[in-house]
Amino acid sequence: MGVKSSLRTSTLARSVRELLTGVGEISDTPFKSIARNLQNFQITGVIDVGANVGQFGLDIRRHGFEGLIVSYEPVHETYLTLSQTIKQHQPWKAFQLGLGAAESERTINISGNAGLSSSILEMKSLHLENFPDSATIAKQKISISTIDKQLEVLELRPQDIMLKLDVQGFEAEVLKGASQSLSKIPLCYLEVSITPLYEGEVSFLPILVELSKFGHEVIDVFRGIKAKDGRLLQLDILTKLSHRA
Repeated sequence: MGVKSSLRTSTLARSVRELLTGVGEISDTPFKSIARNLQNFQITGVIDVGANVGQFGLDIRRHGFEGLIVSYEPVHETYLTLSQTIKQHQPWKAFQLGLGAAESERTINISGNAGLSSSILEMKSLHLENFPDSATIAKQKISISTIDKQLEVLELRPQDIMLKLDVQGFEAEVLKGASQSLSKIPLCYLEVSITPLYEGEVSFLPILVELSKFGHEVIDVFRGIKAKDGRLLQLDILTKLSHRA
């Protein structure tokens, strides 16, 4: 690791520690913070990657967001439910696609907890020990696209959107597929792991370093899931561009 990269990592770690000191004093959910920033940045569209049945979209609708939501859910049965969810909450589009670093075909592991832990990556024993109901119950072939390609297809300006990722360990791959647009996207909201829960998953500090290369800085942090012994395993983070184009 070079000197610049090491200094960047150290600075990010320090800023995250400072944010975490106040986590217990803020709302249990991030949606008030997200709603405020969507308004502040005049965001007109949200790209919802790893939508499941649309929980995130429904939450931002409840908190006042009236713009376009574009949701991506690769598992067929879950996508069918998502398609029903969006009908009463327009404008909202849904696509049966996964997102990653390049267009491809992959296999996804479908989890037993209503698909909430479904991932292209294999689950580590730590995940299964703490959440046994998340074990893989089926596999399915899926199509993968990229953020950059989808923004082009949808004719959306990256400057106008927030990117939300909940992709069960595949975050780093999705960000690779946003290399042309990430430096223009004002807001990102993503789930990151302190301790990897999937084989090959990139943990939160390297992901923050990667985001920082595109001009993003962490502005809010929220507690995620905990292990049975009380250890915090995941965080939800909100980042913004430090300088908008």
